Amino acid sequence: MKKKYISIICILITVCLLIPFAASCSKVDEPATTYRIWLDFGNDDTVVCSQKVEVLNNYGKPLENLKFNVYSNAFDRKKPLPCAAEEQADFYPEGISYGEFSLTSVHGDFKEYAFDFDSNILQISLNAPLEVGQKISVDMQYTLKLPRTNGRYGVNAKGISLTGFYPALCAFVDSDWFFDEYSPIGDPYFCDTANYEVTFNLPDGCEYVCSGKSKKNQEGDEIFVTSKAKNIRDFALILSSNLTKTVNNCDGVEISYLGENQKTLEYAEKAIKTYGKLFGKYAYDYLAVADMPFVAGGMEYGALCVINEALGGATYEEVVAHEIAHQWWYGAVGSNNLTDAWQDEGLTSYATYLYFVDTGNVEYSSLMLKDAYAQFHRFIDIQNSVGESAKGKLGGKLTQFPSNYYYTNITYNKSLIMWKYMQDMLGKDTLEKALKDYYATYTFKIASPQNLRDCLDRSFDGASALMLKWVESV
Repeated sequence: MKKKYISIICILITVCLLIPFAASCSKVDEPATTYRIWLDFGNDDTVVCSQKVEVLNNYGKPLENLKFNVYSNAFDRKKPLPCAAEEQADFYPEGISYGEFSLTSVHGDFKEYAFDFDSNILQISLNAPLEVGQKISVDMQYTLKLPRTNGRYGVNAKGISLTGFYPALCAFVDSDWFFDEYSPIGDPYFCDTANYEVTFNLPDGCEYVCSGKSKKNQEGDEIFVTSKAKNIRDFALILSSNLTKTVNNCDGVEISYLGENQKTLEYAEKAIKTYGKLFGKYAYDYLAVADMPFVAGGMEYGALCVINEALGGATYEEVVAHEIAHQWWYGAVGSNNLTDAWQDEGLTSYATYLYFVDTGNVEYSSLMLKDAYAQFHRFIDIQNSVGESAKGKLGGKLTQFPSNYYYTNITYNKSLIMWKYMQDMLGKDTLEKALKDYYATYTFKIASPQNLRDCLDRSFDGASALMLKWVESV
């Protein structure tokens, strides 16, 4: 988007009257927030952004302020590196690179705003409490300097990963905004679902995939893309001049793939069908998958998955199946991954195990379990050898995990073993019934561990007590 074009947009949205107005209370599953974002990609690693956020108070109490988490600020040179020490070389293959979030202006009917650089939190104090059923709009302009990294966010050898780039309204949990410092271990993003309309100029020679359904529009010698998505957990955009884009349709779901693996769309279609049968119909009518250089196996976002392009064979299929399973456990059914990462990661690992069982590759599902047992028992031996806790309690703040190794064994391996134990104790059909109930009840919401236990108990009396032994053991 040309600078002139985005300047006009900024002026238009700035002069709008931003007085809160009364609105009828929405349904429980209606997002409280709508983002309208304009992105201007230049010739360097800088993106100029304009963002309008409309917030409906359906939180059940008056709001005195709004708090936004600025995840992209975690890449600033004044901050600790946003990766674990053991993955630094893979995270920064060209050497350490920094990003920068520069807030240009904030406009709206509010008293004041303040950006806390240390906490990455932009707080907007309102003139008067926003009553339940009222709306307020806030406009902000900011510039992103993208780091060069194989992490979630930045520029890499294949293109641009624009994820977690915008100030995102914090999730509302237990009557307050919930946030924590950016964790180099685990997945640091935590948001309620929202509606999005994102417009960006498509750099010359680039293809893209993004959250939501999109349309291209030619204006002179430039191509602009507008993408719309409803009720998604977050918005992500992947751009590349080196990868091929393919679009297929599976049972009414538009699947967009950016990459060169001929099997990816087949795996994605199998995953959508398998999880739809096991847990409930996929919540959206679009899904994007992109192969990119990536420090981990993959990463999930709202209706979009990134897969490490270096993977191959059955491991690649496992990661595709895992990240798409996150569209059920993370995307549709949210949970607080900042304090209970096992809740979505464990269910996603178990869902991936079921994917291979259901699609006939029982040998690989058995290998997944065998590997989880082997890694977890080795972890126990190592912990015992240094005189530390051998089992590890599920849950806990991401920032308190001592290493990726510890996090992986507790959050993934122990959780998968636990869910297979639950299947053995309850029976596969009973457990699937409970998970269908969980999915149907908490789609587009944030479910607590207790909510999950309640669904288990509705299908099998006393089931939650069996799970609690695993969750609380240390």
